[in-house]
This record gives sequence, structure tokens and C-alpha cells, in this order.
Amino acid sequence: MIGSVLRFAAHPKALKLIGPEFTKKAIKILTPAFGNEAGKITLGSLAKTAGPDALFGLLAASQTPGDAFDKGTAFLTSTLGGVTGGAALTTLTGGRLGQFGELIGGLGGDYLGQMTGDSIQRAKDKLVGGEGLTAYERMSAEQQKEFAEQIRAQMIAQYGFIPGTREQYAVIPSDIG
Repeated sequence: MIGSVLRFAAHPKALKLIGPEFTKKAIKILTPAFGNEAGKITLGSLAKTAGPDALFGLLAASQTPGDAFDKGTAFLTSTLGGVTGGAALTTLTGGRLGQFGELIGGLGGDYLGQMTGDSIQRAKDKLVGGEGLTAYERMSAEQQKEFAEQIRAQMIAQYGFIPGTREQYAVIPSDIG
């Protein structure tokens, strides 16, 4: 399948489709979202736009329990969602909202990215033989099992079902009677 995609991408008709005209149109459309004050897309303007979203992606990854796949999924979906949402809203409004539009679009995109990441984590968990839970859901289920076991052990000890825990009450003192 990858070979078919590469052959199509290298085909002269595909190269015409994705040629300089398409690139110029794409740059013109995305300049309000990724451009600097001079109206040019530079590495600095890309960093300014995508940097905060990448930081939120790092926060999402660092706070996500689970393995490297779960953390990587949280990072990528949060970052890409934020960048895409901010760029989409800024592009749709022509940049008239400024940084406020980037912020609102980024937060909305981040939320959608998080939902996408959760779906990916559920699918991965199902593929490896789990119940189809996210890393947070797995952690919650484990903690609930531990808590139930603690309550069970406490109740057994408290009501004397463990031998020797209430024997001091069964001894008749020798000084009575």
C-alpha cells in the first residue's frame, strides 16, 4: 500500500496537483495562523504558534500514567490538536482575533486531541488483550481494587474474623468474683 501511495505521489499528474500553485495557496491561507508580523512564515513564527501547544503536550505526557506509548499518544494528540485548532480558528477569522483566537482554538483543538488520544489508548489496550481502557481508567480500576481489599481486610480485623484479634475480650479476669 505504501508503494502505491509513493508511486501516486511521484506521478506527474500528482506532482502537478501538489505543485507550486498549491503550495502558494496553502502558504497564503496559513499565513495568518503561522506567520509573523511581516506576513512571512518563519521558524520563529512557527515556534511562537506551536510552542505553547507543545508545552501542553509535554504536560499531558508527563501526567499520563502508563507506558511510553500512552505518554507518546498523549503528547502527540494534545500538541497536534492544539496546533490544528489554533491554526484553524486563526485562519477562519483571518487573524482578526489575534492571540485570543489562537488560544481559544488551541484549547478546543487540545480537547478534541485528548479525546482522540483516549480512543487510541483504548484501541491499543484492546489489542494487547485488555478491557479497552485508557491509562487513567486502568489506574482508577487498580486503585479501586486496592481500596476494596483494604476495606475488606479492615472489616475482617474489626469484627473478629481473624483469630487472635479479640481474644483480650474473651479472657475472664481472675480478680472478679
